[in-house]
Amino acid sequence: MRDVAAAVGVSVKTVSNVVNATGQVNEATVRAVRAAVEKLGYRPNPLARGLNSRTTDTVALALPGLGYGYCAPLAAAVFDLAEAEGISVVMEPTGGDRERELEVLRNRGGLSDGVLLMPTALTARDLKDPPSPGPTVLLGSRRVESPFDSVASQDTVAAEAAVRLLLGRGASRVALLGGERKAGGDSAAAVRTDGYRRALTAAGRKFDPSLVVETPRSSRDDGYAAIARLLTPHPGGETPFDAVLALEEPLAHGALHALRGAGRDVPGQVQVVAFGNDEDAEYSWPSLTTVQADVRTMARRALDLLTARVREGARPRSHVEVPLTIIERESTFSYA
Repeated sequence: MRDVAAAVGVSVKTVSNVVNATGQVNEATVRAVRAAVEKLGYRPNPLARGLNSRTTDTVALALPGLGYGYCAPLAAAVFDLAEAEGISVVMEPTGGDRERELEVLRNRGGLSDGVLLMPTALTARDLKDPPSPGPTVLLGSRRVESPFDSVASQDTVAAEAAVRLLLGRGASRVALLGGERKAGGDSAAAVRTDGYRRALTAAGRKFDPSLVVETPRSSRDDGYAAIARLLTPHPGGETPFDAVLALEEPLAHGALHALRGAGRDVPGQVQVVAFGNDEDAEYSWPSLTTVQADVRTMARRALDLLTARVREGARPRSHVEVPLTIIERESTFSYA
């Protein structure tokens, strides 16, 4: 739809109005849009048609906040893909609050025709009998049972791959920043910690809870404090770890700062990997090896599932898993 709009020199909304026979558009513009549609071979997305029949042309995107994990690039991808189909997206920041997430599911009287929700506080019990459920797709890392379609990033598999990378590059004691010492949770930190445990077990190494630092948040300050805590018994001597896996990128930036301040070379003495999609990783010193979510694929698959749900209503629940990719940079050894 964006290509059609560019070819004619009108807005995406105008093209949407012509394609869906809504709104007021003058006849000359209608003819020009239809000619461009035919020339470019554009075919309307079923979600746009479904939404038009439900009158709002709007999808709600409910995220805990743009500073949480990969929410910012995911939101950008959702907005970009939806705009290309003439669909409006309304942000609903939940702050990771249970009541606000439930309120999104109630859909506030039908202010949107579908919901993309990243749940951080809702439990399987909350989702077993949700309030006034409408078309909804769950997004993110959590393993939480629900009646909804879902698109999940493969965080456990990715964490396992990151630890394997570090062990394969010579590390023997991998510290985990932002992890959970207690197994069995369903948060993003828990599923990533599960991958960390699996990789150690597969390599014949014992899980050492002293190397898992739980943090109150995922800020740079928390990352700095975590490294300082690990180094406290060894201020000028042997480093008790030779690699760090940070479960959020800001933790890694704080860790890099703390390691430099303590005179530890990265990657010479300590290699560092982080989960993150932030551009800062490429420009940090040293540049940071990251585990990146394919947010555009997540956004595309989520919109496709919502398309099917809006169009078909009752249908079998779908679950899609999207892999993450490790981008190697200077903070890990490279044998290439």
